[in-house]
Amino acid sequence: MRYFDALEATVTAAEAIDECQRHDIKACVRESDGALIEEDTGDVIAMPIDEGDYSGEDVIGFLGY
Repeated sequence: MRYFDALEATVTAAEAIDECQRHDIKACVRESDGALIEEDTGDVIAMPIDEGDYSGEDVIGFLGY
C-alpha cells in the first residue's frame, strides 16, 4: 500500500497487529476501551474509530513513518 493510501485507510485490529509485528512491536487490544496498545510499554498506538477499526494514520504514525 502506498503511504498516502495508508494515511486514509482504516484497518482492523488484526491488520494493525500484523503491521506492528513487522516492526518487531508486540501489540494487542486493551479490553477496557478497545485501544490498540504496545504490550511491553502500554503505550497507546491507536484508539478505535468504527466498530473496532483503527486509523491507518495513527498506526503508521506510531511506527514512525
